[in-house]
Amino acid sequence: MEKIDKEIKPLVGFLNTLKGVKTLGSCQGHDSGGTTGEWLYPYIKFKCTCNRSLGLLASIEYIYADLNSLYELNDVELSGIYQPRLNAIWTIEVVPNNDYNSDEKVNQGEYAMYVLKAHSESFVKPSEVYSDFIKILDWYKTQINSFTGNNEK
Repeated sequence: MEKIDKEIKPLVGFLNTLKGVKTLGSCQGHDSGGTTGEWLYPYIKFKCTCNRSLGLLASIEYIYADLNSLYELNDVELSGIYQPRLNAIWTIEVVPNNDYNSDEKVNQGEYAMYVLKAHSESFVKPSEVYSDFIKILDWYKTQINSFTGNNEK
């Protein structure tokens, strides 16, 4: 098993507990760009065969939405919605099924992998978003607890 960067390890571990999710690679991001200068931004590559888990993971994009203008919610309604203040803009992208860490041949046009990543223009250096990993993890756990009715921490 490959080494998982310390800062992102709890979030990677959580994703692997979700039904149908298997992480395939991750990086906490490196202020220097790492040894190759690539993958400056933090990311987690994963496959997902469960639509419910994928829906939960993809919902990360909605925590940035301006809910007031989208749904015309009033201040009382907005106060009941948990929207963590994150340092970067996070998205889930569908990417070609290839392993960026090896030279394995991949079928052209095969799209079977996802990447949860911080948008590179939303932060200056990756270390600025390390606190996001914990906030995102807490947010996901809150969502799961709201679906299951389990309010334990």
